[in-house]
Amino acid sequence: MEILSYPAISLSVVPEVPILTVGKNWLERRLLGLVSIILIGIAALSGQSVLASGTLTYGSLRFDKNSIDFGEAFRGTQLTHRFRFTNSGPGPLTIQGVHSACNCTAIEVERGRKYEPGETGFIEVTLDTSDFAGNIVKTVTVISNERLLPDRTLTLKAKVKTEIFADPPLLDFGDVRLKSGDSKVVRIKSAPGKPLEVSGLEYNEKILSAKVVREQDDWLVTVQLMPEIPPGFLKESIIVRNNSAHLPKLALPVRALVLGNIELSPGYIEFGALASSEAVQRSVTLRSTDTYKIVNMRGDMQINGQKVEQIANYLKIESQPASQDTQLINVELKNIAKQAGSVRGKLYIETTDPKQKELSVDFYALFR
Repeated sequence: MEILSYPAISLSVVPEVPILTVGKNWLERRLLGLVSIILIGIAALSGQSVLASGTLTYGSLRFDKNSIDFGEAFRGTQLTHRFRFTNSGPGPLTIQGVHSACNCTAIEVERGRKYEPGETGFIEVTLDTSDFAGNIVKTVTVISNERLLPDRTLTLKAKVKTEIFADPPLLDFGDVRLKSGDSKVVRIKSAPGKPLEVSGLEYNEKILSAKVVREQDDWLVTVQLMPEIPPGFLKESIIVRNNSAHLPKLALPVRALVLGNIELSPGYIEFGALASSEAVQRSVTLRSTDTYKIVNMRGDMQINGQKVEQIANYLKIESQPASQDTQLINVELKNIAKQAGSVRGKLYIETTDPKQKELSVDFYALFR
């Protein structure tokens, strides 16, 4: 997704029709002039034009087609398509944001451009098939300044073939305690007639321990959690280097919730879609049988990949005791941004617990 700037006002004047009919008295003329100024100011903020009649006009986003079926593709292939659109409305059109689904990237080709009536542009979408197999459907949302239907959905379809498989595809340890030493095994195998060779593993040695051995035509990867990993939600990957032509680096996701003295839930916050000036509240619960204090709370946030400096204007964080062993963290996110876009951030909670000096929670939202 991209951050796009609002365009300057476009003022269209039809010579045959006066902008406003001037009254006979001085007060009427002043009032009519004030109305014109207000209309022009509104247009400047929303990317609209003012017709000679004083009417605000809007662009209209029309795609030649709103879906693409890539057909069959091998896992690991990058699939790219350009969706062509036209401004079919009477006023200027701006693309205010592009929100892509998981493993998709989408950009406006001519970023920040204002499209006059009849002009065309492109949204380029790339689908990474590395994490998929079989029939998949992904969507991309395009947000414009169109008044009646500002959100349009683009659909991407593909049938992903694979020549290398992981069973299970996800190493989920679930809830684990510190120093548990839990381990799991995943079997790597190839499609019939395609001999598989594994040349090594790549992983975070501070968090995981892993080894790979051959078993007939397959390979077994054993993964163990290190004893001193920090409490919280664990999200790691192991890269299996192999001889696949399309997926030479197979990623094995590793997930776990490492429990410490303080248990935090939920593991992440989803605020959903927020309209301009809208505020949404969510809560995070901290439970512990030991005594601790919260010494500080802060947050980091990005809109369309760009860091927000004045985060206190967007994010409000407060704590309150809910019971003897429970603390409640109330989080409020407010959309005061001038552009639409994807929001990603992290909430940090500093405590006096020696093992969990800092807890973190990811949060997500979409500004409209």
